[in-house]
Amino acid sequence: MTLTRQLSDSLSAARSFFNLFNRTSAIDNSSINGLQLSDFKGAIEFDQVKFAYPCRPTSYILNKLHLTIKPGQRVALVGVSGCGKSTVIQLLERFYDPMQGRICLDGVDIRQLNIQWLRSSLGLVSQEPILFNLTIAQNIAYGKENASIGDIIEAATKANIHHFIQ
Repeated sequence: MTLTRQLSDSLSAARSFFNLFNRTSAIDNSSINGLQLSDFKGAIEFDQVKFAYPCRPTSYILNKLHLTIKPGQRVALVGVSGCGKSTVIQLLERFYDPMQGRICLDGVDIRQLNIQWLRSSLGLVSQEPILFNLTIAQNIAYGKENASIGDIIEAATKANIHHFIQ
């Protein structure tokens, strides 16, 4: 391969890389607009949700998904690789919006909610948790600025790990 060809390929790759970083998201992650539910109970409903990733717009991962989760109910999403488990979580956290249907928290479409409030109100325990090289308390508080020891104990209790880490 000639030096000219290598340079051309490198410039093309760099252009693609920078285009990716300059892409504007359809969802404004820094928006301060939207509702913040004052009495959030935790009911979740996926109502006829249809979704395909932007890179494969005709390959639907979810097709008319209907899922209802009651407040306090524990749910495990189980299935083969690629069936949409992670997609459900990404849609709930509004990393993407569904192509059709709606997702509601306590009966309110999540597109009407303040995105920062929404994401700070959700918790996820994945199959393979990630621990940072920090104390257990710092790992629990990660992402919540100025978390008090009470906040940390409450989160540990809700995750059923408080008795284990004491």
